[in-house]
Amino acid sequence: MAKTFEKQWQSLPKRFPDYLFCPIPLSNERLAQRGFNQVSQMLTEARVTFQSLLDRVKHQSTQTQHSREERLAMPQPFALRVEPEQIKQCKILLIDDVYTTGQTLFHAAACLAEHQPTKIRTFSLAR
Repeated sequence: MAKTFEKQWQSLPKRFPDYLFCPIPLSNERLAQRGFNQVSQMLTEARVTFQSLLDRVKHQSTQTQHSREERLAMPQPFALRVEPEQIKQCKILLIDDVYTTGQTLFHAAACLAEHQPTKIRTFSLAR
């Protein structure tokens, strides 16, 4: 299944040159439960280089178990995984598989923005 969207993923370097590609991370609990990060796996299969810039430090139940209002009220689940100097003055593309309320991407962007990248954009495979 990871190769299903290979062409969409492979278009990213052309569409976003000079960007660091950062998949949205899973919590350790979710990773242990699932066994893989679906976005990282799809990028790997498509041979798209990415960097893990964030850690998900707060485990939450799956988004599908929450209403829109509950999703929007969730606290910041991310922390910077790398030294701040590694992203300062960089362009970053946050990558997720599904966009629902946008709260996950908003939290990830807010965490990164504190460390002065020049630009943060997002890409989701589906909405």
